[in-house]
Amino acid sequence: MKARVARMLVLACVVGMLLSKSDAQIRQSALRHNLAVFQPGERLQYRVKWLFFRIGTIVVETDSIPGSPLFVKATITLDSNPNFFLISIHNRYEAIVNSTPVRSERLRSIERSGNDTLLTTYQFVDSLEQIIMEQRILPADTVIKAGVLDSIDRFFDGSSLFFLARTLLHSGSQESVPTMVDFDLFRTDIIFSNRVVPRSISTFHEEIETRELYGRANFEGKTFAGFSGGFKGWFSNDEAAVPIQAEMNITLGSVDIELEQWSRAGWQPPRMQKKP
Repeated sequence: MKARVARMLVLACVVGMLLSKSDAQIRQSALRHNLAVFQPGERLQYRVKWLFFRIGTIVVETDSIPGSPLFVKATITLDSNPNFFLISIHNRYEAIVNSTPVRSERLRSIERSGNDTLLTTYQFVDSLEQIIMEQRILPADTVIKAGVLDSIDRFFDGSSLFFLARTLLHSGSQESVPTMVDFDLFRTDIIFSNRVVPRSISTFHEEIETRELYGRANFEGKTFAGFSGGFKGWFSNDEAAVPIQAEMNITLGSVDIELEQWSRAGWQPPRMQKKP
């Protein structure tokens, strides 16, 4: 249960923070990708709130991979608030993301539950058009689930969705992307609007110029956490396209996600320009 809650919160941040097209059409949108979002050394920290309670923290870090200029390592850590007794989550998601085209190459998730750790790996094999999947329990090191998905063009997890949304923020497109959830693929629909709106966060004292996106997670009933249905996100309206805020729904209710710390060379949130 806790592992699934964690995965859904990560997906929610990433998706929030498409009126279906075929994957061939999605590849065409690569022409609109903004690859400037891939900056090694970037660190973004988000707070997760439910009602008036801070229920957790999400940190997204990006690193380069020596000898592989088209790939980046994206690490997402999710820690619940120790003072919030309803959940206890301390998980880590390590992904290799291809920037051209944007897609997931490999995911390794480490999800703690009591004395056990659930280790899940997804490996995309481009030449075979396969995803090789395995799940095991540590420290017993026992495989509890394994499988292969065939005829797969590409897939997305939380980390690669995080970057796909950023690269397409200014595209004005509508996308439907295959998203891996519990050993199966579902569609995540995203609409990249041209709506520019001011947003405020507690750690920045001026209104931020953002661009809005929204969409729908089409895997209702497939996760215990209940993450499903519509979501919204607001990203910085600049080349960095940093997720600033997001809203989504899980079993607990409506969850708000907000940027609270950032480290990206030469970047500060763009100030909303006042009309003359």
